[in-house]
Amino acid sequence: MRRELEEEVSIDAPYTVRSVGMINDDQTEVGRVHLGVVYLFDVERPAVRPRETEIIECGFRPVADILADMTGFETWSQICIEALFGKKSG
Repeated sequence: MRRELEEEVSIDAPYTVRSVGMINDDQTEVGRVHLGVVYLFDVERPAVRPRETEIIECGFRPVADILADMTGFETWSQICIEALFGKKSG
């Protein structure tokens, strides 16, 4: 987790981290051969920026906005969002 985090983002604020679950996703080719461990980060302020050029859109948004349109998220992210915050109603 630390290696992935250091490669992909820079967190320029104090934070706490805890493991909150695991993902077994047999719906996708990648998911069938990987197991995901989910960590929840609480940052003191939104001072997080991407390190990789492939990360085009980033930032903090209200949960309701994310739940309203999850089409831009990969499957594992959708699973995490729904488990943490519930599914979009309707």
